[in-house]
Amino acid sequence: MVTIALAIAFYIGLNFMSTPPPTSLTTMFDEFSREPSSLMSDLEGDEQPIEPISDLGIDRINALMFDDAK
Repeated sequence: MVTIALAIAFYIGLNFMSTPPPTSLTTMFDEFSREPSSLMSDLEGDEQPIEPISDLGIDRINALMFDDAK
């Protein structure tokens, strides 16, 4: 029984050591999370390229979900 308890404690300790702390910014941001670039904002109509892949801002999500709610 003591062996099982020690194994579980060791396993939990290894998990804590292998993951970043909750206050680390790497839990929220990585190399793929970025704002859409505004370098191509001077192009109009059909000349605009496809918008680059990026995370959507919370204000945009709220606007899409709740502004037109009736």
